[in-house]
Amino acid sequence: MRLPRAAVERAQQFAAAQAGVSSGLRDLALVLDWALNTDRVVALRRSEVRELQRLVEAHPELDALAADLASLRDRRAA
Repeated sequence: MRLPRAAVERAQQFAAAQAGVSSGLRDLALVLDWALNTDRVVALRRSEVRELQRLVEAHPELDALAADLASLRDRRAA
């Protein structure tokens, strides 16, 4: 699934802002930054998806990503 660029940029900013608190958020910020600056498809690892989910839950501004992540969970459950 392709995520909206604006939402990924916002998530990357939030993750980078909290990178000093959590190595998981630091890793997520780095991966999202790389994804934003490459033409390649970037797949998140499970740990990065979990961090992204926590970030989405903590920041209502990321509601668009919340819907996308819920859709991914629903697909995997089916």
